[in-house]
Amino acid sequence: MLKLCLFAVIFLVFQVNFSTSCGSSTDAEYIANPVFSMQISPPVGWTYFPSIPSVTNQAIWYFVGQSNDTSTAKNRADAELQAAMLEALVAANVQTQGVTIANDFQPIQVENPQTTTPTGSLYGKVEGGALVATAPGVTTGSVLTYTPYHVTLRVTVSNVGATRFYWNIVQSTFLQKMAMNYKAQFTGDVTVTKV
Repeated sequence: MLKLCLFAVIFLVFQVNFSTSCGSSTDAEYIANPVFSMQISPPVGWTYFPSIPSVTNQAIWYFVGQSNDTSTAKNRADAELQAAMLEALVAANVQTQGVTIANDFQPIQVENPQTTTPTGSLYGKVEGGALVATAPGVTTGSVLTYTPYHVTLRVTVSNVGATRFYWNIVQSTFLQKMAMNYKAQFTGDVTVTKV
């Protein structure tokens, strides 16, 4: 009898609530073909510079690492997003055979203002390898009014399914790879939804 009472006391003292000890209640939700939505300040390589400078005497009108046309910028964005997502899938032990990765990113043309009067159509500010602000050109003076630049990006992973638990691992690894390897900067949370 004493052993039974001792067991009951130990059980009550060390009771574990198994309903909350294993993660959130949505971790077991199965998601096929997830869509990752995010706000991003894109790497400068995902933008392109004008073929000729807007100011004729400007020697350098582009940013280091910037693409020279829209197709190069788009191809670079596609390749880097695909590489980061595939690395994230492998890190989470999610199948990669037959998986396709698509995104809706569209590159923009921006110019480096340097020190001349910026009369072009759009100028950029690059910090840490990402385009973080843009400003329209001016007709007089040399002061640009920058506004933060970030776009909504959707990355769709098709032909694969897993639980939300694994997609959360993929999401974290994807963000890390994009920030560390490709200099992308994120604003806010990344959401994972069903198609």
